[in-house]
Amino acid sequence: MDNHNKTNNGDLEKNIHELEDKDMDKSDKNQTNYLGVFLPIGTALGVSFGIIFDNLAIGISIGTALGVLMGTIVQSTKTEK
Repeated sequence: MDNHNKTNNGDLEKNIHELEDKDMDKSDKNQTNYLGVFLPIGTALGVSFGIIFDNLAIGISIGTALGVLMGTIVQSTKTEK
């Protein structure tokens, strides 16, 4: 009766070391998302310039736009190679 509830540990040990997604390359794991790097940098610089020039809304907007632009440019140049 209890045989139906037991698991086969051999299958578990064999399958635990396999990748979940066999189509994923090992090189895809270590790629940097440059948009995620440059977006906060651009926003922080935009806040700084917005405070300096006493117009925080425009500073945040321009900084975020420049961060997205730089992140996209760097991302596209890195993926072309």
